[in-house]
Amino acid sequence: MSTAPYSLTGEGLAKKFGRSALFKGICLSAATGESLSITGPNGSGKSTLMKILAGIQKPTAGNVDLVSGSSIEKTQWLSHIGYTGPLVNPYDELTGLENIAFAARPADAGERAGRLLETFGLGPHRDKKVKHYSSGMKQRLKLILAFLNDPPVLMLDEPGMNLDSAGTALLHSYLESVRKEKIIIIATNDPLEEQLCGRTIKLG
Repeated sequence: MSTAPYSLTGEGLAKKFGRSALFKGICLSAATGESLSITGPNGSGKSTLMKILAGIQKPTAGNVDLVSGSSIEKTQWLSHIGYTGPLVNPYDELTGLENIAFAARPADAGERAGRLLETFGLGPHRDKKVKHYSSGMKQRLKLILAFLNDPPVLMLDEPGMNLDSAGTALLHSYLESVRKEKIIIIATNDPLEEQLCGRTIKLG
């Protein structure tokens, strides 16, 4: 993975479903050490825009570029991005630790995984099947999986969903600890999560 700073730019982004335009003309940019929130009412396209920025979904118009030294091929983007959202779920029949082992690159599977489990309070539950986790525990595990391989770009769609006050504090503390070395993009309607970010894109 490149050691050069990263930049992410979106130019003229639009998404239509049939004849209905979800959003259009969205332009944004973020570089290493910068953070951006995407806000707007339900149905305004926050999750869709996040998927477009992550290269998971194609825009109807416009383009997104991820650069570190040179432009990165879109097929390689998810090697550089830690992404999570409401529809991203760990495997219920695996334990927390097994989910992590499945997602981790071998070099990252040991000390970092254990540290994240402890940081997010799941150390005592690492050997429990995820189907027995509470909704808040599952959200903590989803965040661990997004952070696991130390990606230079974090894209978090409603990261505080189902978290109690302790989980929210852990999430905010972690993001503060890594913000200088990453691009952080958060889709949210939570004012506290919006305040974590330097700039805001408002949809709808």
